[in-house]
Amino acid sequence: MNVKFKMPKFGRHLTGRGWLKELGLTFIATTISIVLTFGTAHYLEWRQKVANGRLMAMMVIHDMDNTIETLTKLAGEQAAMTVMAQYMKDNQDRLDSVYKDSLENVLNHIVAADNSLLTYRLDESTEKVFLSSQDSWKNIDNATFIDEVQRFYVNRHELYDHINSSSRWRKPVSEDEYNACLLSDQIFEASSLLRKFLSMPSVNSYLSLADQRQRELNLAALRFKQISDRCKFTMGITDEELTAYIESRERTGRNVKVYELIGSWILMQNAEYDYVIEFAADHSYTQTSITHQHESSFNGNIDMKFISVGTWELRDDSLLMVLQPGMKLEIDDSRITPKPGKEQEVKDFIAYLETYGKAIRKENDQQKERPRSYAASIDRTGNKMELMWTEPDADGDEIKQAYYLTRPKD
Repeated sequence: MNVKFKMPKFGRHLTGRGWLKELGLTFIATTISIVLTFGTAHYLEWRQKVANGRLMAMMVIHDMDNTIETLTKLAGEQAAMTVMAQYMKDNQDRLDSVYKDSLENVLNHIVAADNSLLTYRLDESTEKVFLSSQDSWKNIDNATFIDEVQRFYVNRHELYDHINSSSRWRKPVSEDEYNACLLSDQIFEASSLLRKFLSMPSVNSYLSLADQRQRELNLAALRFKQISDRCKFTMGITDEELTAYIESRERTGRNVKVYELIGSWILMQNAEYDYVIEFAADHSYTQTSITHQHESSFNGNIDMKFISVGTWELRDDSLLMVLQPGMKLEIDDSRITPKPGKEQEVKDFIAYLETYGKAIRKENDQQKERPRSYAASIDRTGNKMELMWTEPDADGDEIKQAYYLTRPKD
C-alpha cells in the first residue's frame, strides 16, 4: 500500500488558520516518518535479539543433552564391564580363549590411563561461551531459563569433581603399577595381566562398587534431563526445532547442485595413493584408485590402477551412489628402471601384482550392486565437498563418518 503525505505549499499567501493547518500537516508527516523509521529499526533489532537468544538457548540445551547422553553411556559401560570382569574372574582358566578386545576392555576399565586425577574430563567449551558472552543474558529475556542453566553448570561441575576425587571412582590399578608389572614380571599377554590384577583386593573392591557408581550416573542424568526439559518448555523450544538446530551445526556447507557435482573430485592424493571420482552428466560416475608401488629392485613407481563405475542421483541434500559389480585393472610400469641385476625380480614383482589384481577383480565381479547414501554439502567456493554418513561402532552406537573431496587444481 502506498501512503502519501500532504506536504505544505510554499510560495503562496496563507491566512492564520491556513498557515497553522499547513504547519500541523508538516508536523504530523514528519512525526509519522520518524516513528516508521526508528520503529522499524527497533523492531528488526528486537527480532534479531530474540533469534540470537534462541540460538544461544538451543546451544546450551544441546550441551545438556550431550551431557545426559555421556552419563547414560558411561553408566551402561560400568554395568557391562563389571559383568565381563566378574566372568573373567570366575573363569580365569579360560582367559586364553577370550577375545583379545574383551580382555583389553576390562584392562582399560580397571587400569588408570595416566597418573592424573582427572580420569573423567569435562568439555566446558559451550559453558565458557555462554558465561563469557555479554549478550547471553541480555538476549535471553527469561529469568527461569537463566537460573536453570546456572544450576545445571554448577551441578555438573560438582558431579565431575566428585567422580574425579572419590575413592569409589578411582581406578584400582595405577599406570605406575601397570608398568611395574610389565617390567618386573615380564608379563605382556592381556590374559596373564588380568589374572594378576583380578586377584588384587583393590580390584575386587572397585568391581563391587559398580552398582553405586552406575546409580550415581543414572540419577545425575535424570536430574539433568529434568533441567533440560524445563529449559525447553520455558523457552518454547520443540524437539523438531532442536533437531533442525543440531543438523545445521553439523552441516558446514550448503546443498550441492547438479552442475556443481559434475566433474572430477579428489578424495585422496599423496605419494602412496590416489583416489579420484569423476561424476558425469549422464548420472554415471567412475572411481579410480591408484596405488604407487615401490620396491628396492627398481627406481620409480609402478602404478596399479583399479577403475570401477556406478550411477549417482541427487535428492535434496542426499547423494545416492550405486557402485556396479566388477572393475578394470591397469598396471603401468613404464616409469620404472630396474636396478642392475634385478631385472628378473622386477618381472616377478609385476607378475605378483597382476595375480593380486586379478584376485581383487574376481572378488568384485561376484559382488552385487552396492548403494550408499551420503549427506552431501559444498563450501562457498564450490571446490570442497563433504559426504557424510552414519554407521554403527563396535558398541552398536551410531557414529558419523565423512569423506572430504576437493577439485583438482589447474
